Amino acid sequence: MHYESDSIISLKGKYVYPALMDAHAHFFGLAEHLGECNLYGAKTVYEIIQRLKAFHQKNSERRWLLGRGWDQNLFDDKKFPTKEALDSVFKDIPVCLRRIDGHAIWVNSKAIEESGINKHQQVKGGEILTDDDGNYTGIFIDNATSLIEKHIPSFSTVEWIKLLMKADSICQKNQLKYIHEAGLNFWQIKLLDSLIEKGIIKTKIYAMALPEKENIDYFEKHGKIDKENFKVKAIKIYADGALGSRGALLKNKYNDHNSYGLNLINPDSLKRLLDFCYKKGIQVCTHAIGDSANKLVLQSYAQFLEKKNDRRWRIEHVQVIDSSDWWYFKEYKILPSVQPTHAVSDKNWAMARLGKKRIRWSYAYQSLWQQNRMLALGTDFPVEDVSPLKTFFAAVFRCDYDLKDTTPFYLQEKLTREQTLRGMTIDAAYAAFMEKETGSIEKGKKAEFTILDIDLMKVSKKELSTYLLKHQ
Repeated sequence: MHYESDSIISLKGKYVYPALMDAHAHFFGLAEHLGECNLYGAKTVYEIIQRLKAFHQKNSERRWLLGRGWDQNLFDDKKFPTKEALDSVFKDIPVCLRRIDGHAIWVNSKAIEESGINKHQQVKGGEILTDDDGNYTGIFIDNATSLIEKHIPSFSTVEWIKLLMKADSICQKNQLKYIHEAGLNFWQIKLLDSLIEKGIIKTKIYAMALPEKENIDYFEKHGKIDKENFKVKAIKIYADGALGSRGALLKNKYNDHNSYGLNLINPDSLKRLLDFCYKKGIQVCTHAIGDSANKLVLQSYAQFLEKKNDRRWRIEHVQVIDSSDWWYFKEYKILPSVQPTHAVSDKNWAMARLGKKRIRWSYAYQSLWQQNRMLALGTDFPVEDVSPLKTFFAAVFRCDYDLKDTTPFYLQEKLTREQTLRGMTIDAAYAAFMEKETGSIEKGKKAEFTILDIDLMKVSKKELSTYLLKHQ
């Protein structure tokens, strides 16, 4: 077919793809992380302390010492750290360090003191770890984290704008044109709306609002936000916690702990939220990681959804799910939204949490794809790296991108190259009701492209690994 144009741009042999989209990320979380001490990859408590010392020396004016990214699964003993390690160095400044998954914090005694928490305080949907004498160890999980975090001074608006601009630059560097922002407060929505409207933030965002009163009131009075580059058309619900901190809600006890995990929302509250969303035409996106949480959400969705519907209600993560519950996705057109890099990051310790039987039906991306023949893919950054190419590597090869460990993690659940590319383009667009405007290169859609030096349909594992290491 012959085309004419006033101008022609030569890409000199590079490869053109539809604009890449991250179907589950935390843009504000990345910005916040950029203003805190980076603890990602630390293999010992000592290494964490050294990083904190260096960060504190450069930011001595701050009232709290904050950090994110620690993971006890990287320690030799795999045990949660305690407040004593922080107390030995930081006695006079409160310290709050968020775990890599965002579902637990590690604090020192000063932080507990300033938060005014009494010895016997409990939180529904949360856990405060104690030692044999009943004293707090310094680890707060899921809803219990709010006891500490509500006392932490926030960044100023000017600081937030600077950090959001840095996060935006990182997304642009990784050629991410669109992001599904997985959970915002009302003030965050208003700030992002303003910054995107003014062109200060270039990344286009499809946001899920947290079910707080201000957001609910806004939906009630004004409906959804549906602008060209900023949309708020969904509500984000948390059903359980994370597997790494043993907050994911399981049908049977953890293989390595005498607990079932945490239920973060009671069925009545969930039902009220779903009823509100159904009546208002708002998309529902629910965080569910454990098999019990997934079944609760699937059954709850089924009470509202017709078998043939276009509501596009989603479950975010779907990490552990009983194969007997898969049928809900196909029957009620429920969309799984998953993050392939989680399978690779978790593979070295997930077996200990789940045991041989449950691990087989965990991170089961191919099986989930088969339900509706589509799968929205994201990263969950800053939990994982922003890079969409690392998502591609994890989905297709199911092993470490640096090839230090090439053992594939249940290779039968890998995705094909085409499934993966669709998951980061047209399937992700569909999951945000945007498939008519973006997600593929065709007439009538926005001329938005991602240009790469590599052919994702042919690049070998080694070649892609070398490319990622060179460009990280």
